Amino acid sequence: MPNPDPLSSNRFRHEIKLPLQRQQYQELRPAFIGMGLYPRRTYVDRRVHSIYLDTPEFDDYHDGVSGLSRRCKTRIRWYGNDAARMVLEVKRKKNKIATKHLFQMTNPGGLMPRDQRLLRSLVTENLDQFPAGIAGLYRPVLEVEYWRSYFELAADIRMTIDREIRYRKISPTVSCQMKRSPVDYVVEFKYPVGQEAEFGHLLRNLPFRFFRHSKYVVGMDTVTVG
Repeated sequence: MPNPDPLSSNRFRHEIKLPLQRQQYQELRPAFIGMGLYPRRTYVDRRVHSIYLDTPEFDDYHDGVSGLSRRCKTRIRWYGNDAARMVLEVKRKKNKIATKHLFQMTNPGGLMPRDQRLLRSLVTENLDQFPAGIAGLYRPVLEVEYWRSYFELAADIRMTIDREIRYRKISPTVSCQMKRSPVDYVVEFKYPVGQEAEFGHLLRNLPFRFFRHSKYVVGMDTVTVG
């Protein structure tokens, strides 16, 4: 299956997020039409699954909460029910500029690495793919799933829309139920470094404000409430 987002691996890009509640989202399409924008669907919708990894001290979570200009997230991701084809993603971000390194993993048993034992089994199957330090230091802490739609606004300016976002706590034990995100939709715009002027001109009249938004941070806050 081709990658619907060719900017996702090893290239620096801007990532601008627009978290919206349901009523706000209903205003997005009319806003695009008013600006003369008609997003072109580039890929079929698909369900995205992620398991976020962090240190025992939750260093990446705290870096995200504090808004450090340089921060990192590590996750295992797969799509639909195809758990046999998992990818380890190490995403590094400086302000709004991100780069992502992908490591394809084999998972013939379809293991769901929701605890340290299963994660180690997956690591054993993919020793050559895991970056040094992650296997021993990191552990699974949060599971996330959502539906994603893929669009293109202009050449190299892409948009994804995530909906039905749910979270599950998996550390120190796996929760039986998933919790719904307090944010109904996350719209994200992605474009290469160097196209700031084109992006700014394209969305100059968008009647929404961009906000920093991390599914990992929001998810951790959501599953720890109560």
